Amino acid sequence: MTLKALLDQLFRSHHQELLRFAGQRAGDAAEDLVQLSFLRLLQHPDIGTIANHRAYLYKLTANAVIDHHRKAAVRAQYHADLDEIDEVPSLAPCPETVLHHRQMLERCLQALDALPPLPRTVFLLHRFDGLTYPQIAKLLGLSRSSVERHFYTALEHCFAASLAQVTSSV
Repeated sequence: MTLKALLDQLFRSHHQELLRFAGQRAGDAAEDLVQLSFLRLLQHPDIGTIANHRAYLYKLTANAVIDHHRKAAVRAQYHADLDEIDEVPSLAPCPETVLHHRQMLERCLQALDALPPLPRTVFLLHRFDGLTYPQIAKLLGLSRSSVERHFYTALEHCFAASLAQVTSSV
């Protein structure tokens, strides 16, 4: 018997019973699982050596049902994880907060522009470049106490400008 004739005979003889078998275990996916079983049968290196084709097809179908349920469980877990992710609050600030911080930064930059050059430079070196007072003192040729004084002058100026803006907007 040719391979094509054997497959045709096996399909006609066992398709409906395999469909019922898979339907009891996998519902609507039964047709796809039975077709998958026949495809796996085709992948066997020598179909003629199988002693009981019917039993082999049942085993292939049972395995396909098991695989189907495993994949469904993984999909369900994946979707459950996605649902949990949707419930996690965002750490990103709301647009109003972002706007408020931008406005505060803009006011601070304007206040810095109004400062004399030396306090502004000391403030920028310390706050934005991360230099320490001794490093700034060495860089600018000043004493440490002078650097501290210039920094606090700039800081007070920025604070006063922010406070003036808050009181004028209220």
